[in-house]
Amino acid sequence: MKRILAFVLASLMLFALVSTAAAEEPVTLRVLWWGSQTRHDLTMAAIEKFMEKNPDIKIEPEYTSWDGYWEKVATQIAGGVLPDVIQMDHAYLAQYSKAGVLEVLNPYFESGAIDISDVAQGVIDAGKCGGDEVYALSTGTNALVTMYRKDVLDQAGVEMPMEPTIEELAELSRKVYEATGHHNSNFNGFDGVRYYLRSYGLNFYADDGTSLGFDDPKYIADIWQGYVDGTKEGWIKDVGELSATTAFDNLIDDYWAGWHWTNELAAYENGNGFPLEMSLVPVPSDATVPPTFFKASMYWSINSKSEVKDAAARFINFFTNDTDCFDIVGIDRAIPISAKIREHITPNLNETSQRVAAMIDYLGQEGKTSPIMPPDIAVHSQINALLGEYFEQVQYGMVDDLTAHAQAFINEANDIIAKSLAN
Repeated sequence: MKRILAFVLASLMLFALVSTAAAEEPVTLRVLWWGSQTRHDLTMAAIEKFMEKNPDIKIEPEYTSWDGYWEKVATQIAGGVLPDVIQMDHAYLAQYSKAGVLEVLNPYFESGAIDISDVAQGVIDAGKCGGDEVYALSTGTNALVTMYRKDVLDQAGVEMPMEPTIEELAELSRKVYEATGHHNSNFNGFDGVRYYLRSYGLNFYADDGTSLGFDDPKYIADIWQGYVDGTKEGWIKDVGELSATTAFDNLIDDYWAGWHWTNELAAYENGNGFPLEMSLVPVPSDATVPPTFFKASMYWSINSKSEVKDAAARFINFFTNDTDCFDIVGIDRAIPISAKIREHITPNLNETSQRVAAMIDYLGQEGKTSPIMPPDIAVHSQINALLGEYFEQVQYGMVDDLTAHAQAFINEANDIIAKSLAN
């Protein structure tokens, strides 16, 4: 009897030891991203730190360049071997979320597994696709702003408001031209029209992608009228005066303002040799919605079929809220989305990057941004080129009725979209 009891006890102890060893075996988490060699090196170093702090998780990294990344993702989805955590881009977010590839992140936000308490709502909204469900969380964020030469404005004795209206920008441009001879432009082209529409709660394309998102030609006609008026007054160059210079050359030689993404500030300052200030994109005086949106440089998403989603959430939380992570990666994936992390890393950033971080903080205040629009439709490049052709006719003085001209564009653009859907 004693022998039997001893055997049972020994067996139970062995079972307990095996069970404990199995419980301590780390789960494997596969993570996929694209980027340069620098990004790979920084991410690998951050992963080492993550595993040091989370010994129950072992990371299997996978990475490649942007070229070929989405082909790789498609192949992995088809083969049922997509990694647990995927670096995602806005252009593909709707496609993969609608296909059921991406996990809804809301429950992880609600539980605190992914802490978004220090993240602006506009940044969170950027990971939505037409509803309240969030499928991706930005790794870092940018916004379109007005960059301008304060030295030129000082010469003219005027100041740029932080939140200019289109009318204020036009009046400033008149004064600057009269005092200094420097030109400017109204915010035209596709981005100009898009932001003008967003100022009234509209998008360039319908959310379902089956048509344009507006049917009143006045919005495009208003943009074109601003160009016509500016050329007559002299502060916008006539098309015959334009030369094939770069954007950098324009800011040096003539133009005193332009519209660029916040992460481009250093490039434009280095390119033109002058310090630049930033203000918001101009809006019409009767705007009903702030048109500016946060654009993720890229996102983190979780594979909906992953068997280690909790570990995936911990990884994303690390890349969102952990100071140890950002002591390593810095702003490689753009300005961090957590206000606390921005506060932590800002003292170590150069002066230009600190100004970018300050602008992102400013835009993070309530009422400064609105949700990002759905990704552009498949025939966007064709529609964009068509808009350019119509605007070129305006530039060359070939249009008498801007409203009718804008309506013709709307009709032709909707026909292109309809034909693309029928094929």
